[in-house]
Amino acid sequence: MALIPFSIKKSLHGTRILIRVDWNVPTHEKIIDTEALKFQRTLPFIDALSKKGAIVILMTHLGRPKRRDPNYSTKRIADAIQKREGIPMDYIDSHLESERGTLSVQKRIADAKPGDIFVLENVRFQRGEEKNSTTLAKRYASFADVFINDAFASCHRAHASVVGVTKYLPSFAGPSLLTEVHALERILHKPKKPFYAVVGGAKLMTKIGVLQSLLRCADRVYVGGALAHPFYQAMGHGIGKSIVEKRAVSIAKKMLKKKNIIIPMDALVASSISNKTNPKNKILDEIESRDVIGDIGIETMKKWSQELQKANTIVWNGPVGAVEFEPFSHGTNLIAHAIARRSKTKAVFGVVGGGDTIPVLHTLQLEKEIDHISTGGGAMLEFIASRGKLPGLQALQKKKNT
Repeated sequence: MALIPFSIKKSLHGTRILIRVDWNVPTHEKIIDTEALKFQRTLPFIDALSKKGAIVILMTHLGRPKRRDPNYSTKRIADAIQKREGIPMDYIDSHLESERGTLSVQKRIADAKPGDIFVLENVRFQRGEEKNSTTLAKRYASFADVFINDAFASCHRAHASVVGVTKYLPSFAGPSLLTEVHALERILHKPKKPFYAVVGGAKLMTKIGVLQSLLRCADRVYVGGALAHPFYQAMGHGIGKSIVEKRAVSIAKKMLKKKNIIIPMDALVASSISNKTNPKNKILDEIESRDVIGDIGIETMKKWSQELQKANTIVWNGPVGAVEFEPFSHGTNLIAHAIARRSKTKAVFGVVGGGDTIPVLHTLQLEKEIDHISTGGGAMLEFIASRGKLPGLQALQKKKNT
């Protein structure tokens, strides 16, 4: 993919650089290590630009607020990074719906000194952000001389701060974004065989595209978690009281025609999902109406973990059980260990992504064993499903930079 990186020159004295980052982390008081990964990957680049004399203006979204809400303000992000990483950042309470609000931000930046770093207010507080407003994109562009997209996790959104602004500024790809793209391109284009993928999580309807794409290029696609429930029903098995998307069953039935899709052969079930439960292992035919499926079964755990040792390319996104409850975490943990063990082999390339998957690696202290950990769970899946054609990436490709 022909994305142009931004070259850090000897001096960027006074150059105003607008950077879209993905610092969307949960809105509680303390940012934990797995959440900090998002800004830790971006900060070295930002710090380098600052030290070269650039005036850096950062923008990110935070959550999905319906209106302005202090709980979703990026001020807490700026404060947390300054406290945790020791990099000074000035928060700007931007109101870009009006000329007056825009002029206020422009003045703050005009008064800045080389090396200053600013964090704009949550882009999703701005009217028109999610509709890719031309007016808003032009106002973003008025703050800077150059735009850099370093937010791979937002590239599947055609928003003003991702796509719109590229029409009005010389635009480049940041190093964190490029790392993500290069890693995922290895999966799409001639992955070393055999190529195995493990896909878990809850909703099949949100992952149809990625499963279809993986079924075309992977030798085996293992489906676990609640994602497997419509497949069980399509195969004629009961799922008891387990959750399922009814409209997904017919889609699952069509996918089962593919010989490379692998469904669990047994499951851990209980009357309810909790930490106090003592689950039972059952083959699929034994699942009763009062059962709730919480994890892949013991035989499936053994078989999948053994088979993964034969892979030369591995992709994993989504837990294969209700990992937040200890009795149902064993399948996911075993898969994590199996993938990490195989991934650390020199000739093997392993990629893991997803907001529910990365904490598993962190808890098990397996991050260093994985070749690439993607912080863009949704974007990672969309990248695979669309064969790399994400709006944010296509906007950078179309842009002619000088």
